[in-house]
Amino acid sequence: MGNGKDDHKLDVYGSYRNYEREIKIIVERIEEETLEYVKSFREISEIAQREEEPDDELLDKLLKCHSLIRLDIKSFIIFTRIFIDTLAKIVTLCFGDKAKHLPQTMTTLLKDAKFLTLDPDFAEGFRNKMSWVTALVENRVEIEHCLGSIRWYTPEEGKFGFSIRGSRTRKNRELLGTDRIESITKYMKEILSNLSEVISFIYIKFNFLP
Repeated sequence: MGNGKDDHKLDVYGSYRNYEREIKIIVERIEEETLEYVKSFREISEIAQREEEPDDELLDKLLKCHSLIRLDIKSFIIFTRIFIDTLAKIVTLCFGDKAKHLPQTMTTLLKDAKFLTLDPDFAEGFRNKMSWVTALVENRVEIEHCLGSIRWYTPEEGKFGFSIRGSRTRKNRELLGTDRIESITKYMKEILSNLSEVISFIYIKFNFLP
C-alpha cells in the first residue's frame, strides 16, 4: 500500500503508521505516569500515617500525575479507536474493486451484509478477532459524546484503576465498556494484544510481510 502509486492507499498506510507510533507513545507515557502517581500516593499515605501534613509540592505532583493519566487514558481510547477504523479501511482496500462502497468504519464493516458474503470465512474469523471492539467503542462514546468522566481508584500493588461514567452509563449500568478497570496497564496490554492478533490475521490473509 505504501508503494507511492496510489495517493489514497498511501494516505491510509501513512495513517496506519502514524497512529501506530502515537499509540505506542501514549502507552509509554501512561506507564511512566502511573509509576510516578503510585510513588507519590504512597509517599503521601506514609506522611498521613505519621499524622503529618504533606507539602504543597508533593500534592501538586500527585494532582499533575493524575491529570496526565486521565488525559492519556482518554487519548489511548480515542486514538486506538481511530487506528481500528484505519484497519477497516486497509481490509476494504485489500479486496480491491470487489470491496467498493464497503463501510469505512470497523463497527459498521463488521455488520455489513456485502462484507460478510464477500469472503465468508475471512469475515467470520475477522469478526471473532474483533469481538472486543464493542466495549472499547462504548468507552470512546462516553468520553466524546456523553461527557463521561474518568474516575480513579486508590492504587494497590502498583496498579492504577479507573472507570468511565457518563450519562449513558447512569441510565443503563449494563452497557459494555463501563465496568471498573482494575489496572490501566493491564487494560492496555489486553487491547494491544487483541490488536496484534487482528493485524496478524490480516497479514496472513493478504500475504503481507510482517
